[in-house]
Amino acid sequence: MVNLTGVLLRVFNRIPKQDALAIIEEKTGWVPEKKLKKKEDIKDKFLELERIIKEEEIEDFVQMAVMRKSIGLPAYTYKVTNLTFLDGFSQEKIIENFTVDEHTFKDVYIISTKTERVGDLLEFHFRLKEFESQWLTGVNNLTSLSAVFTANVTLNTSNRVLTVYTGNHQVQDVLIAFMSSIFKMPIISYSLKDFHNQINELGSVSFKTALLLDFVSHRLKQKGIDATFKEIKFYTGSKNKKDGIKDVAIGGKALLSSQLACEYITIGSDIVFFSTDMIYNGVEFSTKVYLKGSKLDILKIVILDTDDEDIKSEVVEIIQSEYIDMCNNGIKDIAQTKVLLNTIANKYLNKDQLIIRVIEENTLRSISIVTNLISFLNDQDVDLNNSMREFIQSNRTVLDSIGYNNADLDLKSLNAFVGDESPNVLDEEDYSAEEEGEE
Repeated sequence: MVNLTGVLLRVFNRIPKQDALAIIEEKTGWVPEKKLKKKEDIKDKFLELERIIKEEEIEDFVQMAVMRKSIGLPAYTYKVTNLTFLDGFSQEKIIENFTVDEHTFKDVYIISTKTERVGDLLEFHFRLKEFESQWLTGVNNLTSLSAVFTANVTLNTSNRVLTVYTGNHQVQDVLIAFMSSIFKMPIISYSLKDFHNQINELGSVSFKTALLLDFVSHRLKQKGIDATFKEIKFYTGSKNKKDGIKDVAIGGKALLSSQLACEYITIGSDIVFFSTDMIYNGVEFSTKVYLKGSKLDILKIVILDTDDEDIKSEVVEIIQSEYIDMCNNGIKDIAQTKVLLNTIANKYLNKDQLIIRVIEENTLRSISIVTNLISFLNDQDVDLNNSMREFIQSNRTVLDSIGYNNADLDLKSLNAFVGDESPNVLDEEDYSAEEEGEE
């Protein structure tokens, strides 16, 4: 007999409040009469799902719950140094050798994969089950099941590029370890590194940040991809990494429109995340780029806001190609990158203090006036909340644009009103309950 309550509790602890609410509504139709401030307020309701989930549905339910926040087309890029692990195998033997069923790995995972070959591509369709702890009995135990993930991996045998399509960094780590250990693939990561001959030309600017500005402004543009920044997150060097992440809203305008972004770039802060609006072959879409790994030097690329599969594939291929070249050769256009960085520095150093002060004072005053009204407003009104979110985002963009770098309590109150209080998480797909705390 499976302890379904234990399974549900682990899932509940693993997912954000909004996901838990959505699952309850999907399964039972229940919607709270008023907005709930804390995730703990719906814990009992979530555990009541035990009454309607059958034992044979547990794996599919856990997979649905933990993967529901995956959006867009996320991809990690690796290099396979040689293909000798394929030597002497017919196509049929390759498919047979790289198809596994319920393989136990590192004591806490069970991994299965179906493999197929399409032209130069080897495609691996993985299913990974994660358990809470090592099974003392050595027997699969649904009671200790904590997550189920699916992920596709492709190996292009012509250029030896391995692509892992998953939004979860831990999952791709496990799959790379599995393919290295079990399939004997010689896999190495592409990572950003310093090129000292280029660093010397950039002054105090972070080389990683310069690489990424060159990547968006020059590399992608030369490949026909026009991009404008929507948001950038910088790491400012705090001992506490979460406290050291500073989020700058740019709002789809030119990078130079943001005084705060110009400041962080000029003083040498590392970019650790950015999102952009993009246009390629007349198709509009967006991307998110996360820097992952212990040194924040591996790119996770996510393509969003388009259903055009051909565009997604083309763009991923272009971005991967430029990412690989960036890892191997550094900045592509050092002269134009220096021009861009000098312009950014001048924007930061020569700001008009009088105009900035007027904009700051009036923006903060507007936010304060609206904050004073929220006690008279209905926080259950969906249209009101949506309009309030637009107001918050617009004013946050204005404040970031003029370089305002203080925590505004009124904005925090407005975020609380619409239920958008959130932890400073670098990657929402790597959510953990500890980060949410008492939301």
